[in-house]
Amino acid sequence: MSTMSRIIRRARKSRLIDKSASQATVISLSNPETLASVHDSPNPLSLNAYLNSVELAHHEPAIRSAIAQGAQDVFAVMTNPRSVDEIHRLARKTRELSVHAQQVTNIMWYFFSLALRRNQHFMTGAFLCSDPSGRLSAYFRGIGTPRLSSHLKRHSAPGCTGGIDLNGSSSATTTPTSFWKGSQSRGPPLPHDHRHVLYIAIADDPRRGNCLFLKPERHGVAGVRNLAHHAAQYAKSLRRRYTFGANEVLGMRKERIPDRLVAAFAETVAPLPDGALAIAEVGRHGEGEGIGGMHAFLTSKLADPEALPESVHAPMRALLAYLLAEYDFVASRFGNEVFLDLTAELAGLLPEAPGVGGPSILLQ
Repeated sequence: MSTMSRIIRRARKSRLIDKSASQATVISLSNPETLASVHDSPNPLSLNAYLNSVELAHHEPAIRSAIAQGAQDVFAVMTNPRSVDEIHRLARKTRELSVHAQQVTNIMWYFFSLALRRNQHFMTGAFLCSDPSGRLSAYFRGIGTPRLSSHLKRHSAPGCTGGIDLNGSSSATTTPTSFWKGSQSRGPPLPHDHRHVLYIAIADDPRRGNCLFLKPERHGVAGVRNLAHHAAQYAKSLRRRYTFGANEVLGMRKERIPDRLVAAFAETVAPLPDGALAIAEVGRHGEGEGIGGMHAFLTSKLADPEALPESVHAPMRALLAYLLAEYDFVASRFGNEVFLDLTAELAGLLPEAPGVGGPSILLQ
């Protein structure tokens, strides 16, 4: 059975395609209510249940404070009236490594809480955050340290990639007072031993606009030991890259396109005159336009269905239906990463916690 046939079968099981039709007919693709139950699980894990599962329940009060503080700090940065250049300059001028490490930890906990609410939490993965004004990206560039990365090279400009060491451990034996080793800061650890955050500021992308890519990692870039760990992890990622399905394991939400979708897209559009170009543009292994590129190509072609050969029309509609059902923000994403529309998130009520009444001191 071909990859596209499996996609169609799964779409039919999900009632996205009418079985009784002689040709695959997509049901209610334009109706968000039809797809809401696919994107948003009716039974997401509670924060308490999640913290129990990652052995961080003893940090729950501190983590709830971190989530609330992170939300306040993101709001303060993204609504700051200063220019992007001024935000970047001030962030570099006021660099306090331990304080900024705690700020980033709080921000990441806020993002983890948003992912948890949508049942998109992960053991290893990344966030792609909309940042229309570029202010959050400017702040991270100001407080971070430039570094190399193999991620999203096609979409990152020089000087826009860096990282922030958090110097923590999420071991169950870690106490709130021992977490921030070598500093006076206090705060909860991130889950799954993440101790570093890679950032890539993406500016003026034709498909995504301004956004900030954030990937929590278990090792920083300072010191020989961390560099050795990064080299080992990179070697593992190369093996996964060329092993079909290796980037789709449970608990992984990276910016990679699932191999099954790359194969299904290639199989579907190859007969078209511009199919080979579309396949190359979409790319694979996080090196192209990804799922957003698939969505753009499929929607543009299906806008004039009479111009399509009958042999590709139904498979293209089935693949588009599958993408819309499987993913939120399908037009903007690269792969399986968690996409956060921060403007929409910050427009609602922010999480609260005792003692949190505004942004961190450095952002006031």
